[in-house]
This record gives sequence, structure tokens and C-alpha cells, in this order.
Amino acid sequence: MIASPNVGQSQSGPSLLGTWRLISYEARDSEGRVHYPLGENVSGLLIYDGGGNMTAHVMRNDRPLFAAKDPARGTDAELRAAFEDYGSYFGTYTIDQTRQTVTHQVRGAWYPNWIGHDQVRHFKFDGSRLLLSTPPLIWNGQSFEYVLTWERIS
Repeated sequence: MIASPNVGQSQSGPSLLGTWRLISYEARDSEGRVHYPLGENVSGLLIYDGGGNMTAHVMRNDRPLFAAKDPARGTDAELRAAFEDYGSYFGTYTIDQTRQTVTHQVRGAWYPNWIGHDQVRHFKFDGSRLLLSTPPLIWNGQSFEYVLTWERIS
């Protein structure tokens, strides 16, 4: 059964609605090893509203500053690091309670190839925490399942 976003998970259970802060961002390879693509010190924000809109931001906390005070004057290395150490997208979402998935319909993203495409995440609640995981995705030629742990802040 596909639920409208303002229904949440169920009337008696937890809901995706609200604001969540990132606790951890892990990538698990096909052999079960855990990697930290943004390092172990991360931050991020995930918001689901009752109108079916969502936004997600994740970043490495120790991102290096540009030498120049003008973002248009970053070196190639600075620009690459800024891209690799941050991720974000926004759009709308729908929930499939039977499959325990939330589908993000991406309208804008830091990675332009995601725009106009769906990002499907499996969800699971653990107390005040929300775990979102991806199906296997290819990154740098390897297959990973990404697991993001979020904590509700409102």
C-alpha cells in the first residue's frame, strides 16, 4: 500500500514527518565492511513536511576552507573537495508502508544526474532514530549499501 506523505508510517506508529539530524553515514561493501565516505564526523539535516516535500543535506564536518574568500575563485582541488564532501537534494516524497520504503522524487540536487529521478530508501525506526538505507549503489566502481542514521529533533 502506498501512503500519501502526510499519513506518515501509520496512525499508531512513528512518522517520517519532521526534522532529523544526521548521526552517522556509513557505506557497507559487498563483504560487509563498513566505510565512512564523509569520515566519522558528519552532520546533516533531513526534513519531511506534511505537504509531501523533503530536503536532505549531508556533509563532512572537517571540510577544508577555500584559500580565497570568493567561492568563484576556488582551485580545482578545492572545488572537487567541496563537491565530494557534501551532498544534498530536495523534492517530494511518497511512502510505501508494505515495502517500508520512502521514495524521494528529486527536483534539485548537488549531483545533477539525480534531478528528475527517484531515490528509494528503506526505512526503519529505532526509538527516536530513523535508519534510511539504499539499495546497492555504485561508487567509484564498487557496490555499496549506504546507511544513514538520523535522530528526530522536531
